[in-house]
Amino acid sequence: MKRLKVGDTIGLVSPASSVNKDKLKSAIENLEKLGFKVKVGKSVENIWYSFAGTDEERATDINNFFQDKDVDAIMCVRGGYGGIRMLSLLDYEVIKNNPKPFIGYSDVTSLHMAFFKKCNLKTFHGPMAVSNFSEDYSLDTLDDFIKVMTSNESYTIKNFYEKIYFYNTLKGRGQLVGGNLAVLVSNLGTEFDLEYDNKILFLEDIGESTYKVDRMLWQLKNLGIFDKVSGIVLGDFKNCDKSSEDDMSLQDVFYSHFKDLKKPVCYNLKSGHCTPMLTLEFGEILEIDGEKEEIIVIK
Repeated sequence: MKRLKVGDTIGLVSPASSVNKDKLKSAIENLEKLGFKVKVGKSVENIWYSFAGTDEERATDINNFFQDKDVDAIMCVRGGYGGIRMLSLLDYEVIKNNPKPFIGYSDVTSLHMAFFKKCNLKTFHGPMAVSNFSEDYSLDTLDDFIKVMTSNESYTIKNFYEKIYFYNTLKGRGQLVGGNLAVLVSNLGTEFDLEYDNKILFLEDIGESTYKVDRMLWQLKNLGIFDKVSGIVLGDFKNCDKSSEDDMSLQDVFYSHFKDLKKPVCYNLKSGHCTPMLTLEFGEILEIDGEKEEIIVIK
């Protein structure tokens, strides 16, 4: 799969919730100012209930852009909810035969999982047009996005300003998979679920009470997923707070699950619902080195 470069055409799709048209216009203008050509999917501005068009319309946009030779990469405009509704409507043969960068996060996790499982397609947990490039966008987010999307060499993942914390000094390596915790859990046991053996699992979330985060982590643990993976990277968990004074804090939840796990685990990687946001490459080889406190993408 070729890398994205300035001057390429980005196809915009909205696989989930409907879009604010003013913010969409701003995002398109900003992407064009950065040197990209932009092509907008036919359903992006549609409204059907809370979605950007019907399930069929949204899936058709994605299928068409994978077939479109003039589209070099596909970027989601926002998340919300709706990706899981159209997984059975996507043409995985077309997608497999026309690999190109696919970019998004949050609800887009369903698509990342399906594309990796069905097509072995490497995708990008990265910024979305309206969510991250409309109005006053983060230059740090942009710089990291461009670096990751254009790089053919190994590199170390570093937060912009905050420290990444490591639970132990262990080392592990594997293909990076995962995404939004709640969305990933909703796909467990389906035909779109991942194979977790020897993978590095990335998780992030937003707005979930800490007891819900704990419950979802227990589901992964009880399925044996933590035993299968080579390591775990915990991203940004924005507004995942206690719902009552007696609840465990987020750090208490993480500590209870990972303090004794004989796998490398790190947390506070700034990717997810945060500004600025790091772009991650799902399907690429990632190495966690707890002794050196490094996370390295291996090309």
